[in-house]
Amino acid sequence: METPHTTSGRSAEALPSSWQRLPALSGIPFAVLFLAGFLISGSDAPDYAAADQEWVSWAADSEVRSRIGAFLTLLAAFVFLPFGGTVRNVLGSREAEVPGSVQLARVVFAGGLIGVTGITMAVIIIAGATAEGANANPLVSKAVASATVGPFLVGAMGLAASLTAAGVLILRSGLFVRWIAIVALIGGLAFFVTFFTLIAGPGADSIFGYGFFPGLLALTISSIATSIASHRTLATSTRESPMTEPTP
Repeated sequence: METPHTTSGRSAEALPSSWQRLPALSGIPFAVLFLAGFLISGSDAPDYAAADQEWVSWAADSEVRSRIGAFLTLLAAFVFLPFGGTVRNVLGSREAEVPGSVQLARVVFAGGLIGVTGITMAVIIIAGATAEGANANPLVSKAVASATVGPFLVGAMGLAASLTAAGVLILRSGLFVRWIAIVALIGGLAFFVTFFTLIAGPGADSIFGYGFFPGLLALTISSIATSIASHRTLATSTRESPMTEPTP
C-alpha cells in the first residue's frame, strides 16, 4: 500500500519550476519594447488641416523610424502574451482571501490584450502611411494616418480598464507593494482622459490626447514592477509548496 506525501497541484506540471517563473519576467522586455516602439514611430502626425507639403515631409522623416517602431511594437505584443497570462494567474490566486479577484484578473488580462493590440495596430498603420517616404501622396498619408484614431482609442480603452482593475486588485489583495497599484491607477486615469479627444474632435490637436504619454509611462513602470513582483511571488510559492512523491 502506498502513502502519498503532502501534495500540491504543481506535481503535475510538465515544466521545471524555474521555467514556470520565466514568463513573469517577460514583462520587462514587453514594457521596454512597447514604449520604445511607440516613441520611435511617427505617431506625431501633422494636424489634419496641415498643408500637403507638411504631410509629405512627415512621411519622409518618419519612413524608417516608423518601420522600426512598428517592428518593436509587434515584438512587444508578442512578448505580452506570456506575461499577461502569468499576471492573470498570479493576481487571480487570492480568490479565497479576496472574493472577485479572479474576475478582476480576467479584466486585467483582457483589457491589456485589447489595449496592446489596438496600439500595435495603430503603430503598424502609421508605418503604412509613411511607407512611400518623400514620394508619398499626401492625401493617402493623411487618410491612412487618420484611420489610427480608432485603434489608438480602443487601445486606450483596454489599457484604462486593465490598469484600473490591476490597481484595485493589488490594493485589495496586498499581493504587491502599494505604489505599484497607485502607478497603475494613475495610468488607467490617464488613458481614460484620452477618451475625450472624441468630444474635442479627433482631427485636431487636443489637450486630452496628451494623456497617452503619462499612460504609457505608467504602463511601463507598473509592468516592470509587476513582472519582478510576480516572479518573486511565484518563486516564494514554489519554495513553500512541498513536492509529492508516493512512498511504499
